[in-house]
Amino acid sequence: MYVHFIASRKDMEADMPYFREILKLIEEGKHKVTRKWIEEVYAMIVEGRYDEEVRIADWKKINKAQVDALGKAEVVIVEATARSFSTGYQTCLAIQAKKPTLILTRGGSLGGTFRSSLSSDFVRNVEYETMDELDTAVRSFLQENNISTKDLRFNFFIDRKIHTYLRWASYKTGKSRSEIIRELLEREIERES
Repeated sequence: MYVHFIASRKDMEADMPYFREILKLIEEGKHKVTRKWIEEVYAMIVEGRYDEEVRIADWKKINKAQVDALGKAEVVIVEATARSFSTGYQTCLAIQAKKPTLILTRGGSLGGTFRSSLSSDFVRNVEYETMDELDTAVRSFLQENNISTKDLRFNFFIDRKIHTYLRWASYKTGKSRSEIIRELLEREIERES
């Protein structure tokens, strides 16, 4: 499953252990992060070159990368302890795109913030104090939203040409029409990746 991780760099030195824990849990669950930016930004902050990098950054490119990563994601995890407009904005984009979204905050509620008013079937707000509480929240969210272990069903309409081809391919291969379509789609996805 593809996971997009959103966080603020505002208090990054203090937040980094929690960010790393979230990323570790994502990888342990055999999921993929859609954009890996945390360690790079953290290194810039620690080395004291972040302000210079921000000054010369190509923000169009960075924004496009974030939006693309969000679009690719199946679920979104937001560490929202450090309040920032960017984090809130990206969270709203995720909700608008109907992505299951976990909003995590440490050391106090979201009361008095824009995020505290977010209400959607796709949003789960979790306050945590300890790494164990964080682990439980992230693992639970990922497990509940992991559709890779479930077959999904949908219907679509085809024309006579496609129907004839599928009937012929099914007869020739001994596979169901659904299996044939699934294999074609999987090959196309691999080709695009």
